[in-house]
Amino acid sequence: MAKKRGNKIKLGLALGAGGAKGLAHIGILKVLHKHKIYPDYLAGTSMGSIIGALYASGYSPKELKETARTTNWKKIVDFTIPKAGFIQGDLIESKLKRLVQNKDFSELDIPLRVVSYNLDTHEKVVISKGSVSRSLRASISIPGIFTPIKIDKNHFIDGAVVDPTPFDVVKEMGAEIVIAVDLFNKAKTVSGPVVKSKSLLSEFREMFIVQELLNIKNYIFPDRWPGFIKKTLRWAFDKFLYPAKVLKILAGKELPPLAQVMYETINVLTNNLARERMKNADIDFKISPIFKNLTWSDFDKTEEMIKVGERAMNQRIPELKKKLGIK
Repeated sequence: MAKKRGNKIKLGLALGAGGAKGLAHIGILKVLHKHKIYPDYLAGTSMGSIIGALYASGYSPKELKETARTTNWKKIVDFTIPKAGFIQGDLIESKLKRLVQNKDFSELDIPLRVVSYNLDTHEKVVISKGSVSRSLRASISIPGIFTPIKIDKNHFIDGAVVDPTPFDVVKEMGAEIVIAVDLFNKAKTVSGPVVKSKSLLSEFREMFIVQELLNIKNYIFPDRWPGFIKKTLRWAFDKFLYPAKVLKILAGKELPPLAQVMYETINVLTNNLARERMKNADIDFKISPIFKNLTWSDFDKTEEMIKVGERAMNQRIPELKKKLGIK
């Protein structure tokens, strides 16, 4: 279980956005626990909010690692006809609801704040009340990828567009010492695409294309038609008609999907925002893990991501213990 520190100095931990790179936060927490250092306040954006919420719900670093390792990410992606996003987000919200045991913020072991952005009022929102899983769904709603979530009368998207690493939020909560884990600050500019044998992103693309093909067939040849006729026409559709042939070709090619283009664009903007915010920020400990060839979509690289976080935190432990007065 997550533990509360008894030290007089209040410690705040800000967990930044970054997709699968957010799994490095587990490594950060693992090292802190090893040295019996426990945060008094937590704030998270996007993936950072998920790790923070699970930890605040009582998950130990070991349990966090096991949860990340055993999660089948493909099974919690529910594609929809693109209007405001490719992914509806209901499945992942249900998964998060189960993981945090359907808790409200008031039921968490450690005070938590979740950062999102209100599309209707055009402002950053720090969520501290109500359903935890609902707030997480808001914070991870990458524009163009996830459909914005509606809470009351407003629509919310990923908090990374305004506050990628919410160090200011834990300060406002009362933290005297702040650890800010920035997953963008050391990011490198990649000159060309990295080709992988079978990336999670390419699998998502294929799943989306197959689902869209099925949607088209179901629309043209509804289930109420006689079985033989429906089966014959669907076979002809797959074999001869242009839309089906194009979709099948796309499913077998390593072409840059629209979702990736959109995410990479947002990633560049968020990276620049994070750099500017962190550059002159008054933060006690800026932790910037170095990911090398690991990317935001490498959810199948749990072990590697966690080790990256461990290495980054281990380098600052002596200084942190001195600051906290721990021998």
